[in-house]
Order: sequence, then structure tokens, then C-alpha cells
Amino acid sequence: MMYSLLVRTFSTPPWNLLLVALPLTVSAFTSKADDKTLHFGIDSWPPFTIVKAGSISGIDIEVIRVIANTLKLELKLVPCPFKRCLRMMENGELDMLGSLQKNRDRQLYMHYIEPSYYAANKAFYTLKATPFTIEKYQDLRQYTIGVTLGHKNNPRFDQDTKISKFAAVNTAQLSGLLMKKRIDAFLSVDVYSDYYLLQNNLSQYIKKSPFYFEGTLGYFALSKASGLTKHLREFNRVLEEMKKNGEIDRIIKEVLNKHSVVKAPLP
Repeated sequence: MMYSLLVRTFSTPPWNLLLVALPLTVSAFTSKADDKTLHFGIDSWPPFTIVKAGSISGIDIEVIRVIANTLKLELKLVPCPFKRCLRMMENGELDMLGSLQKNRDRQLYMHYIEPSYYAANKAFYTLKATPFTIEKYQDLRQYTIGVTLGHKNNPRFDQDTKISKFAAVNTAQLSGLLMKKRIDAFLSVDVYSDYYLLQNNLSQYIKKSPFYFEGTLGYFALSKASGLTKHLREFNRVLEEMKKNGEIDRIIKEVLNKHSVVKAPLP
């Protein structure tokens, strides 16, 4: 079973709220030469990385925990805003990141762990009270569509000057603009937005339209400057085994059920 998930965004989480009562180590320092410790960058991006009530959890955290345990590596979580995480991957201060798209720029300094572990779709959200829904691409030209600042979406959509677009920082701002009817719809990764709407009791007001863009695949990646590059094949092997034996799907299902406001069983 492949769940439709997301690709991470930019954010600056309140890291000062992190407590130390965690089964994992939260670290502010890393070592380029260390080949016994896996320094994993974390940026608040539910449900992949969930920072809540002084704890860190989420899909990426659970998956990387299994990988580290299997390879007998000490796992250290390193808080960093996403753009800074990328810089730290480039210079080897981080060993790994999760929830990444493949692109040529990043491939210069990252090894992508194969296979991918999720697929990311972009969905359009509208108010339930409005009489319209978005069923095909041509419908988009009738409305003002909210988008996330700095995100790449469907190339045709991004380059289409006939569509009115309004950029906001994140899903929280987009949903607020929609509730105030300053935009007609917004485009966002589906599971993250579904999670956000449930957590903030907005799913009773906002619906997902039938039309969506098929997204890209999401990956873990290993810094080419990391001391762990000699384990690249092992990372690939462990992740492939987790995907084949259903452990990835189990983790996804457990995390989404645990953190959903509505405890409906997942398919």
C-alpha cells in the first residue's frame, strides 16, 4: 500500500520549547568525522516531524530510529530550519535528512537513499459552504488560488499566467485566507494539510477538491560529506526491506492514527 504523502516545506519551529525527556538525543553539535553517530536534521513538519508537548515524534523519526538501530548507530536529532538543514548537509554537519525531493542541485552534495518511501500529491482545498469545486485544470482559471511561498508545484500551473495566485508562508496562513474568503482555494500537499485541518478543527469547513496534481517521490538522503557514506548500501538495503515487509506502511498508519483528532481507521 502506498500512502499519498508530502514533501517538506520551509518553517522555523519554536526549538526553545524542546525538552530533553526523549528516548533520542537532541544535539546542537555534529562531527564530520564521526562514523558511529547518525546526525539527523529535524524541522517541524507534521506528520513527518511532530514537535509537541516537549517531545519529538513523527513518521521520519520512527523510520530513522529503526534504520539507526538496525545499523547499530547512535541517533542524534539536530534541530534546524529547513534551509539551514540543507546547508548543514552540504558541509557535512548533518548526516541525513528526510522528506526530500530529488533535484539536481541537491544531488551534488547528497546521496539519495533508495527506494523512495512515500509519494507526494498536491491537492486543492475549498470551503464546503461554497457552491463550486475544482474538477479539472480549466476550472483553476476562474478562481484565486493560494500557494505556498517558494514551493514548486505542477510546472504547467506554476507557469500559467492566466491563473490568479496568492502566495502565503504556510498552510496555516492559506487556510486562514480561505476562511476569510480572501482566496477561493489553496494548493497544498494533501496529508500535511489533512493533518493540519484535523488538528485545528477546520475539516468541518474545508474540503478537498477532486482535481489534484500527482506529486513527486519523497526520499531520505545522506550527505556526501558524512562519515557514514561507507554505509550507503546498508542504508539502501534496510530501507528497501522496511518498505517490502510493510514496516513503512505500518509506521505511517500508526503515526496518523495516533495524532489524528478524528480516530477513524485508515485504509
